[in-house]
Amino acid sequence: MNAFFSVFLKVSGFLFSILFFILVVVGISTYTNNNRLIDYFQFVDGDQNSENLIIIFNLSGPIINDKMQFSNLSNIETITPNKIRKKLEIVKKIKPQILILSIDSPGGTVSASNEIYKILINFKANNNTKVYFHTDEILASGAYWISMAGDNIYASYGSLIGSIGVRGPDWFFYDEPTSISSGLFGNTIDTKNGIKVFSQNAGSSKDLLNPFREPTKNELKHLKSLIDTFYKDFIRLVSKNRSIESEILKNQIGALIYNSSGAKENYLINDVVDFDSLIKKIIKDKKYLNYQIYENSDQNLSLLNKYFFNLFENKNDINASSKDIVCNQFITNISSITNSYISNC
Repeated sequence: MNAFFSVFLKVSGFLFSILFFILVVVGISTYTNNNRLIDYFQFVDGDQNSENLIIIFNLSGPIINDKMQFSNLSNIETITPNKIRKKLEIVKKIKPQILILSIDSPGGTVSASNEIYKILINFKANNNTKVYFHTDEILASGAYWISMAGDNIYASYGSLIGSIGVRGPDWFFYDEPTSISSGLFGNTIDTKNGIKVFSQNAGSSKDLLNPFREPTKNELKHLKSLIDTFYKDFIRLVSKNRSIESEILKNQIGALIYNSSGAKENYLINDVVDFDSLIKKIIKDKKYLNYQIYENSDQNLSLLNKYFFNLFENKNDINASSKDIVCNQFITNISSITNSYISNC
């Protein structure tokens, strides 16, 4: 009996030692992993020992699908579903109380915007993290679609918000084109007696958007129906998340761009507040005695700054005569996404 008891104690002690060792290894691994994860972000402010963690994402540029590219905006950051997905995978392991998406975007494609929206909704459903949106410059069209996943939306004074609409492709019809030439900002086409175009197609309307023929009524009706479907989804999304009646969205607010004050008056955002003040507001509202703030370290120039920097790179003069060229290029590449108008241009 004593021999059995002795063996039992030895086996139990051995098993306990193994269990203790496993717990220590897991603890060290978890601690190391968390600290390694936090290296993906740059410490901004606060007490690094605090349990109240605030993470900031800086997002800038057009919203596009992962494999798309903008030739005219090659040096500008883009917002893609995969980028958001990868960032959130890290955030899931850090488990912050607050996630702030500081966004500067004129919008983008419907599919990419909706996918990012769903990614954020799924993140919120599986994590105890509040998600806030803030913009210092532009939160429009597809970017506003994405922001519907947020608990609250804020904007700095002077920012632009809205463009709740869907823009389809433009159909350019060149009547009797004569020549096509390349210029500084793209191709130009002269019309009047000239170019003959031969195309081979199989299937009705296979050459949809062919710029050398007029669209048929049925083709225009079909394109309109596609756009209307996306628009109805957009309206439903905003109506549900911002508690605004659909008819008010369609008939009063429309697809216009608003300044921050106008956006607040129309309930498109929660408040007009600069980013630093928003941080202070969150800390006060949550009654945090201590906190730590991190942001992703790949922050770049704002969308507008990067655009104009790229446009005039290696050019010493930005004179008054260049203004029209700048504005035309800006309107072509940026405003075409938001369907907005910049007053300075």
